[in-house]
Amino acid sequence: MGCCEGMLKIILFIFNGALLGAGIALIVVAGIAGNEFREYTDEDIFDDKYLWGPVALAIVVGILLFFVGLTGLGGICCKNKCMLKSYIAFLLILIILEVVLCILAFVYNDEGETEARKSMKEVVRRVYNTTGTSSTKDAMDKLQREFDCCGGNGQADYLEVPTVAFPASCCIRTPCLTQNTTLYYTEGCAKAVFDSLEEYDNALFAVAIVFAILQIVGFILACKFLKDDD
Repeated sequence: MGCCEGMLKIILFIFNGALLGAGIALIVVAGIAGNEFREYTDEDIFDDKYLWGPVALAIVVGILLFFVGLTGLGGICCKNKCMLKSYIAFLLILIILEVVLCILAFVYNDEGETEARKSMKEVVRRVYNTTGTSSTKDAMDKLQREFDCCGGNGQADYLEVPTVAFPASCCIRTPCLTQNTTLYYTEGCAKAVFDSLEEYDNALFAVAIVFAILQIVGFILACKFLKDDD
């Protein structure tokens, strides 16, 4: 084995080990994110497709990352041409999927916020207009406390329904003994949630760009390794 070939093999080995680790990390993070917001989709506060679509795609990309790394490691260690060719094909598919994932993240962020505003407004009108408790009301209260927000569009969602009072979960500092609007959060929960998600989207986009560049480099190196092995 020549010095250049040995160095190429080491670089590819490290690169594919990183892919394998990144795949596992992406699956775990996507699973945690899905579980975190599942309560809100179960109660129709968010539309399922705006959560599970990106989460499912992220898990698919994570699984593919894992198998690409595994295939690359196997092909390099065993000098298996079939595995190396499969590895090169998987890399191409992976790059395409990552581009799709980034596009969906930005498109779904805008559409998802618009739909969330509508669904949360309906929750306020339907659920808070009745006495007693419900799982939907509990989920909405939890959302308002966690994100320091009120309604889907802000205080207007409650003010537009004369028979609905501001819930304690909208209160800036409890107890709120009056319905004075200055005592309650003004930001809508749809904006608060999707602003928070946008931070993850930006991080995801930056990571995807870095990985796409690394994968293109890995693709070129794998082709060279395969050619040198002929």
